[in-house]
Amino acid sequence: MRITSFVQLRRVQRSAKRRDGVAGARRGLTLVELAITVLVIGILTASAAPKFAEALRRIRIDAACRRIKADLTLARQTAMSKSATQSVQFTANSGTYSLPGMAALDRPAAAYSVDLSVAPYQVRVSSALLGADSQVIFDRFGQPDSGGVITVASGSAAGTVTVDGNTGLAS
Repeated sequence: MRITSFVQLRRVQRSAKRRDGVAGARRGLTLVELAITVLVIGILTASAAPKFAEALRRIRIDAACRRIKADLTLARQTAMSKSATQSVQFTANSGTYSLPGMAALDRPAAAYSVDLSVAPYQVRVSSALLGADSQVIFDRFGQPDSGGVITVASGSAAGTVTVDGNTGLAS
């Protein structure tokens, strides 16, 4: 459309005002709308944070329990494959345990030791009730000297790994 007069220009401007609302008004959020949006997001975040933290604790505990179970199985299989005893020693109220006499899988020059108090686990071994002590010794047949329960905790959540006293299988 070609505008040839001032009257036509005014008509085009008026039709644009009707179509877009108030002339010169910008469409967007007001400060009040923005403040309400931020407030709603803050309330939702505050209500979800405790559940997220609890879920993270559960995931860490489950991962630590799987790691302990895998290392108990490794110690049992090592004892059977080498026809020698292999022990797993837990340090209660800390996050550590070790497999004396075994080299670390990722550093062959270092002893096999696990610290569950650091990432990614960030849990502690709250108790290791394995007979009269806090260690389990597998004989050359994979039989443990005693069964028992290892408990790991993070905050109020806890998980357990059980060593069967007859078979030595961890669950």
